[in-house]
Amino acid sequence: MKKIILFILSFLFAFVSIAQVINKGEKLFGGSFSFSVFEINSNGPGYNSGGNAGIFPSFAWVIRNDVALGIRGAINYGYTGIKPTSTDKTENNTFGLGVGVFVRKYKLLKNRFGLYFNNEASANYGVDKRRQTGGGISTSSSSHSWGGMYSFQPGVFYKFSEYFFGEGSIGGLFAYYYGDGVTKNFGLGASFLQYFNLGINYRIERKSRNRKS
Repeated sequence: MKKIILFILSFLFAFVSIAQVINKGEKLFGGSFSFSVFEINSNGPGYNSGGNAGIFPSFAWVIRNDVALGIRGAINYGYTGIKPTSTDKTENNTFGLGVGVFVRKYKLLKNRFGLYFNNEASANYGVDKRRQTGGGISTSSSSHSWGGMYSFQPGVFYKFSEYFFGEGSIGGLFAYYYGDGVTKNFGLGASFLQYFNLGINYRIERKSRNRKS
């Protein structure tokens, strides 16, 4: 009976080890690319269109099995175009920099495929350039903005090998604060199937494990 119990415990331990994606003490180095595109037609002649793109390098420490705590940089570009009439138009081009802290939980589902859940708090700084055209007159202006954001983003991952795995998300929930020296805004939002984020991570093993090998 004792041998059977030991065999069952050994089997369960081996299963848990195989099911783990990352192990405590390891590190993750990688990054991601995001983009979103939207176009909203109004009832009149106007429209609202735009898009965003960003690059996000990251580095994380695995604080528990399948749980990573990390920092992430951000380089963003955004565009919006508003055309209320056939002759009037407003265009905004935004360039931004930011830094964030995240906690990410991985869950392996089957073979090399699984889910992750990302919580992140970030601070951002941006420069906005606006151009307005109407009545044969064109004007331009620029402003600076800053703010913070919290986001919850679920996603999927796939292990290409023991060291590389790709990640992807299609949206999430957001809470943000924004100010430009004149106005201040706070809001909540959700975006699914509009905001896409694709990335890859490299798993760096613990030093002790490297010595044993």
